[in-house]
Amino acid sequence: QRDALVGANSTLDERRRFMEAVLSGVTAGVVGLDPDGTITLVNRSAEDLLNVKEKNLAGKQIADAVPEFGALMKRAQKQGKRLVTDQISLLRAGQERNFAVRVTTEGTGQQAQGYVLTFDDITELVSAQRSTAWADVARRIAHEIKNPLTPIQLSAERIEHRLAPKLDATDQAMLARSVATIVNQVQAMKTLVNEFRDYARLPAAQLKALDLNALVSEVLGLYVTSQEAGRLHAELGAGLPPIIGDTTQLRQVIMNLVINASEAI
Repeated sequence: QRDALVGANSTLDERRRFMEAVLSGVTAGVVGLDPDGTITLVNRSAEDLLNVKEKNLAGKQIADAVPEFGALMKRAQKQGKRLVTDQISLLRAGQERNFAVRVTTEGTGQQAQGYVLTFDDITELVSAQRSTAWADVARRIAHEIKNPLTPIQLSAERIEHRLAPKLDATDQAMLARSVATIVNQVQAMKTLVNEFRDYARLPAAQLKALDLNALVSEVLGLYVTSQEAGRLHAELGAGLPPIIGDTTQLRQVIMNLVINASEAI
């Protein structure tokens, strides 16, 4: 019996080493948890993304080790769903990072045998979405402000043209100064609106060689639930050469296409 137990433990150690070797090359953070939410495995990417060493995470409750993940873990344990996802912000080393977090339940039936928590850094994607939202606000404001400016200027000039011949020299001078003030302020407002419009334009593209399949796969990783439900299916061409493009802007394009398609159906 002792020999059998030693052999079983050896097999478990070998499996653990194998899993650690596999997960060491995964770019997403991966954390293994037992049914109680205690951390049993942490890959290298998780250490880097969380800025915490595995020795400071292993054996701890996920809610204590990474409090920001605690609420999602409790939800996964309570709901008993196969997959629970959320977008979570963490403050690390004075910087806010945004993560797409997924908790997958391991086991069959209602009894969970453990959990796998995976997360990807989507800070750049969130930043791009915010920039797009602000640019849209700027465009709307510029449009709403610019519309009445020209009629205001034309109306002031028309008033001066009609009234000036009927006034004495003193009143003509006052009217001319007033109209000039209106015209100058309108021009200043137009300049401000143009600056708003310029802000609303996309920043200059940062072009470089990139793997389009990898970029598409990265974005689709945010829609695991839709893929598992059969609502989203990707067919990537094999052997595509690198393309020249802006990673951030193309990421936003792909995400918008997925969102638009999902809403359309």
